[in-house]
Amino acid sequence: MTIDVLGGLRVGGPDGDAGPTAPKQRQLLGLLVLRADQVVPAATCMRELWHDHPPRSAATTLQTYVMHLRRVLAHADVPARVVTCGHGYRLRVDPLDTDLGVVHTRVREGEERAAAGDPTRAARSWREALALWRGAVLADVRTGPVAQQIAGHLDQWRLLLVERYLEAELRCGRHRQVVPTATALAGRHPLSEPIHASLITALHRSGRQADAVRVYERLAAALRRDLGVPPSAPLRRLHQAVRTGAGWLDPPPPAAPVLSLDALCALDAGRRPFLVPTPPGGTS
Repeated sequence: MTIDVLGGLRVGGPDGDAGPTAPKQRQLLGLLVLRADQVVPAATCMRELWHDHPPRSAATTLQTYVMHLRRVLAHADVPARVVTCGHGYRLRVDPLDTDLGVVHTRVREGEERAAAGDPTRAARSWREALALWRGAVLADVRTGPVAQQIAGHLDQWRLLLVERYLEAELRCGRHRQVVPTATALAGRHPLSEPIHASLITALHRSGRQADAVRVYERLAAALRRDLGVPPSAPLRRLHQAVRTGAGWLDPPPPAAPVLSLDALCALDAGRRPFLVPTPPGGTS
């Protein structure tokens, strides 16, 4: 990989990080990487850099930033180039040369393996994808409204990926390994039913019925307090199975597969969207 955004912005050259140092240039490069191999209109770039108050010289200044980015990337000797496409710019880069591109590749591999009935290899692919997250998206870049929206969508996408990963690990019979991971994740996502369902299942399988019941009760209280809704029917059935001392419980039904940006953007605002940039090499 040569350009990373899942954490701080890093441009990998032969001598380490060779990325731009000027804040606006870093901001522009971050946006182009998030939308790698797609045309980003100049107007979108200007909104990212200056919100709704661009200076009179915005178009010329943007061209100057692009020129500097081209020099930086060439000097860093990374296989990525910023090209002009009509009234916008495209970062041409191989998907496997960005951490986000590798994540997309691993996620697709996991979905294919899960569909083929191979949860072990699916879990491995998703584990590798999750390991590439070093922190918040573009954590050391002062992002604007466009990159912030994409970063928020990626956070949601990551949560969906975590849910899929836990479900696959349970299908592999790795419930004892799931407990500490799911416990930590449940603390960070106190309203996530899939994560709590995985934790309840893992605890029950590990012989910790009382702990499983407490996890359910804590989630039920949080849902009623914060959202005014009860737990879903599948979760209530899982709780009942735990309370009645059912034997080996199956994990909850698989979560929906990770979708493309275009498909997800079609979801109603009131539904649970997992919006992600189209994978590099895809269509915008």
